Amino acid sequence: MTARAFLLSMLLASALCRLSVAGELERFWKPGPYPVGVRTLAISDRAREDPRSGGPRTLMTEVWYPAAEEARGARPTRFVEFFGEHPEAAEGFVAHFGSRLEDVERRFRSVAVRGARLREGRYPLLVFSHGNGGLRHQNVFQMDHLASHGYIVASPDHTGNAGVTVLPDRVVPYDRSARRDFFAERPADVRAVIDRLLEFSRDGGHWLRGALDEGAIGLLGHSFGGYTCAEAAAKDPRVKAILPMTVALFSPPKVPVMVMMGELDRTIGPAGNLLNRGYYANALPPKYLLVLKRGGHYSFTDMDCIRPDFGDGIGAETRGGRRIEYLEVSRAKAIINAYSLAFFEAYLRGDGEAAEFLRRNHDPAEIEYRLDPGR
Repeated sequence: MTARAFLLSMLLASALCRLSVAGELERFWKPGPYPVGVRTLAISDRAREDPRSGGPRTLMTEVWYPAAEEARGARPTRFVEFFGEHPEAAEGFVAHFGSRLEDVERRFRSVAVRGARLREGRYPLLVFSHGNGGLRHQNVFQMDHLASHGYIVASPDHTGNAGVTVLPDRVVPYDRSARRDFFAERPADVRAVIDRLLEFSRDGGHWLRGALDEGAIGLLGHSFGGYTCAEAAAKDPRVKAILPMTVALFSPPKVPVMVMMGELDRTIGPAGNLLNRGYYANALPPKYLLVLKRGGHYSFTDMDCIRPDFGDGIGAETRGGRRIEYLEVSRAKAIINAYSLAFFEAYLRGDGEAAEFLRRNHDPAEIEYRLDPGR
C-alpha cells in the first residue's frame, strides 16, 4: 500500500468512526424504545400536619414509567385527566392564563397511557419539582421522554404552592400568602415522595414492586423547583445527580449537576441568571451549564400548550422597545430532552456514550455550553 493510499484509508476510517459515534448519540434526541404509562398516587407524609390537606400533608403525585408492550399505540392521556373528577379545576387553571380548556386539549401532547401495565425491570428514579404556581404535569414533554428511555419519573403537586391541586376529598387552590413557608416544605415533599416510592418498590403487593433502583436516584425541577431539587439533594445522600432549570440557588451541590437556564429569562432577570452562573461556578465537578441563548423562563415547560403567545420563552414579545423572537418551542424541548437524558444516563447509569454526548455543544448557534466533567 502506498503512503497516499494508507493516508486515504486512515481518513476514511476516521470519518466512518465519527459517523458511527454520531449515529449512536442520535438516540438522546429521539423517543426511547418503551411505550409510556402514567398513574396518579396520593402520597401522605404523616410526619407533617397540613391544614390544606385536612390532616397529614398529602401530595398528589404523577408517576410516568416504561409500560408493557400492549400500551404501544393506545390512547394517550388528555390534559384534563390530570385533574381527576374536577374538570372545573382544569378550566379555572387555564382561564387564569386567558385560555380555554378545549384549546389547551387541542395543543396538549403526551404519549403516556393512563393506567398501563408497568414493564418488568428495574429502573432509576427521578423526582421532578414544578415551579411556583405550576403543576405536577407542567413538563409532560420531558417526563414522557425520560420514561420512554427507561426511567420512573415522579412529580408531586406541592399542595398549596401548585396552581391548583385536586386531593381525594377537596380542591386546594394556590396559597399566595404561604409562599415563604414552601422554602422548607418543598424539599421535605421531595424526601417524602422518595421515601414512599421506595417503600412501594419493596412492597410485594404494590404495582411498583421491585421496579426502583435505590442506588440511582436523581432530581430535576423548574424555577422554584430548581431551588427545591438543589436543597433536597443537599440534605438527602440518596440523591446522586440533580438538574435544576432556570433557578439554582443556595446550597452548593455535592453531586453531579447540570444547570439549565434561558439567557432572556424575564421572570428572574439578569440578576437571577447571574446567581445561576455563580451556582455553577461554585459547584465541584462534574458540572455542566446549558444556556438557551434565545430561551426564557417558560422555554423549559409546556406553557406553550396553555398559551402559545405567553412570552418569556414562548412565542415572541416586545421588551424595552425591542422585539424578541424566542427559540422555537420544538427545538428548545428537543435540546432540553437530549441533554437531560444524557446527563442522567451518564451519572445514574454510568453510560459512556452519554458521557461522550455531554462533552459537546450540539447546537452552538442556540446554546452556550460550559462543562467541567472532572476526571
